Amino acid sequence: MNRRQSIVAGTAVAVLAAAGGVTALLWPDDRGAQRAAEVTISSIPPDPAAKQPELHAEVDSLDLTATPGGAELSQRDTRKFSMVSVSWTDPAAAPQGAIQVRSRDARTGKWSGWQTLGVAEAAADRPAEAARVHGATDAIWTGLSNGVAARISGGGKLPDALKINLIDTDVKGGQGGGDEVTPSVEPSATESTEPAEDESTEPAGPQVSDLPTTPATEPVPDQSSEPPATTAPPVSTTTTATSAAPESTSAAPVPTSTVPVKAQLPAYVSRAGWNADESLVKYDIDVASEAKMVWVHHTGFGNEYTCAQAPSVVRGIQVNDIKVKGLSDMGYNFLVDACGTLYEGRKGGVGNAVIGAHTVGFNTASVGVALLGDYTKITTSSAALTTIAQVAAARLGAYDYSPAGTATMTEGVADRYWKQGSSVSFPRISGHKDGERGTSGNFLTECPGTNLYSQLGTIRSRSVQQITGLAGTSLAGGLSISGAFYVRTAVTFNWSVSTPSSQIAKFEVLRDGKTAVTLPGTARTSGSITLAPGSHTIAVRATHIAGGSALTSAYRVIADVTAPALTGPAVGLRTGTVTTTAVPVAVAYKASDAVKLYTVTATKPVRANLAPAGTAWNTTVRPGASTAFSLTARDASLNTRTTAVTSKTTLLAETKGKRTGTWTARTSSGYLSGKALAATKKNTKLTYAFTGRSAALIFSRGAATGKADIYLDGKKVATVDTRSSTTKYRQALWAKSFKAGKHTVVVVVAGTSGRATVVADGLAYVG
Repeated sequence: MNRRQSIVAGTAVAVLAAAGGVTALLWPDDRGAQRAAEVTISSIPPDPAAKQPELHAEVDSLDLTATPGGAELSQRDTRKFSMVSVSWTDPAAAPQGAIQVRSRDARTGKWSGWQTLGVAEAAADRPAEAARVHGATDAIWTGLSNGVAARISGGGKLPDALKINLIDTDVKGGQGGGDEVTPSVEPSATESTEPAEDESTEPAGPQVSDLPTTPATEPVPDQSSEPPATTAPPVSTTTTATSAAPESTSAAPVPTSTVPVKAQLPAYVSRAGWNADESLVKYDIDVASEAKMVWVHHTGFGNEYTCAQAPSVVRGIQVNDIKVKGLSDMGYNFLVDACGTLYEGRKGGVGNAVIGAHTVGFNTASVGVALLGDYTKITTSSAALTTIAQVAAARLGAYDYSPAGTATMTEGVADRYWKQGSSVSFPRISGHKDGERGTSGNFLTECPGTNLYSQLGTIRSRSVQQITGLAGTSLAGGLSISGAFYVRTAVTFNWSVSTPSSQIAKFEVLRDGKTAVTLPGTARTSGSITLAPGSHTIAVRATHIAGGSALTSAYRVIADVTAPALTGPAVGLRTGTVTTTAVPVAVAYKASDAVKLYTVTATKPVRANLAPAGTAWNTTVRPGASTAFSLTARDASLNTRTTAVTSKTTLLAETKGKRTGTWTARTSSGYLSGKALAATKKNTKLTYAFTGRSAALIFSRGAATGKADIYLDGKKVATVDTRSSTTKYRQALWAKSFKAGKHTVVVVVAGTSGRATVVADGLAYVG
């Protein structure tokens, strides 16, 4: 993003490297002019609790001292750095000579040749941000270095506070975020530091989605075409006139449809992914109401970086933009490396029309996309062109605008080719140089480089060739519970898409982010995708024949082949009303699963759905008969485990008990056998002997009946009160389970004052 500038005193012209490719968003042709003045501005405040990331960039600054022949910094040892820039206080007081640096390779000890740094043109145009800006060059990539030399040839007055800034893009830990760091000048040629290229950052994957009952499908845009916008008239002396911007040249056909393209933003490395230092962002980031156009840039610092080093480069650009230039944050909204990987730029710009600092006068309602490197002479990769095109389509489509055609922008600064406040017509995807013109109409920058500029037609063509409407419709082969899909060993994924099959190069079914199977453009189902036990994600990526792609949400699928654990059933007696055909029992069980328990069901003696997290099932059994109990536990993957037991419940009449003291026989149809035993004197006893593992004592209750103490195998275990406001027969008031064997249960009359009578109606036990 560097300005073309003449070098005085007989030196050669220094062509300033154009800064990164910026994509700006546009309003549609038929509404742009009337809405140009309607842009509303809000802001994103800085995070007051922002912490510096573990890996970040820091700046060491050295003064450049004036000499009779110009400023010069002789070769010297430094701490390690990977990028370098030069800065001064007043943006208007740029040095008149060529600004050049040399660096020493930290691994080989060899010095590079002299490299010319281009003066960065003004980029910020929001008043508060522009007021803070210093004069500077854009940073160039040197690779891992530990020595530097600098010079400014050509004479002329040197600006105040002239400094060379050494940027270490891979600082681990430590404290940063200050305005300037005093460098160490100890020799560092012997430092053992791993090169930055050893550290790579992968693009962030999509978030795992809850499995929708009916997956949302991206709306299909209206395919009706509109006539292309007409070229606006030249600028007049009024501030409302419209001027046609210079056209780029390209062999690729330029699309003219004004139908929005609802493309996805490509997978990108988030700010957290490339270790953005949010603690450096100390001022509000301004946001427009919508994005109108895309400005394409290149960073212009050369092409020596590797794609694995791109995150380091991006960190260096951020720290240079903030700490050296004085911008609020990185100037670009997005950056793209030579391999086509997309990086999130200025904070908040992925989902908002964040106003950057990349194309002075036209930052508001635009998005800047910068391609890392210098594309004046080298060819841009197809992957990078495809990414820029998809970013343009996605960000414009977010505001219902097509990347084709033109848009009307408002010149925001004075003393340029267009009068401040005038309306200017640009292609929706334009090169930075299109918006950077001096008062005589000359280009002020070569950005985005001759070769990338010539590819703008290709970018425009690809921007309308995108995958749209891709969405998952269903998962098959298992069960959906609370946002996850459970299967045993395989899943089938089905999807829909708006793009015609003839325009789709392929579908890739992604299992845990990696391609499990590749399918033709006609496919709408994955077929059976095998899964190892454990948690997985399943998604589908579609690729357009033009190169753009889209990705469905990633769905969580859990594979499990292990059956649940199930203990029980264990049949025990419980309290309640007893009859000669139904005795209340509690069937104890416990089910668990290492992944997710789904259901527990009883199939015998009756069918019933039980609480998976429960511990007992209350039911009744017919006394005197053997009864089979069967329970089945199922997990979410429908693995099952069944357990069963057979038991017999027996009723012992009160006459089977051994009496101690006076017990009087009573007769009533309400009693189990038509008879019961009653006692009133304290310590009168009735003893039952049986062999089993659970027992229940049965009483008759009334307003005048009293309490009894219960002894199990000679030990007092309970006191029951048989009183009731109404008469109740055949009531099991005490029930207990224990270890199977021979047992005795004794009823001892407590002699309750005023209601001493206890009426015993027998005992039930499980053998």
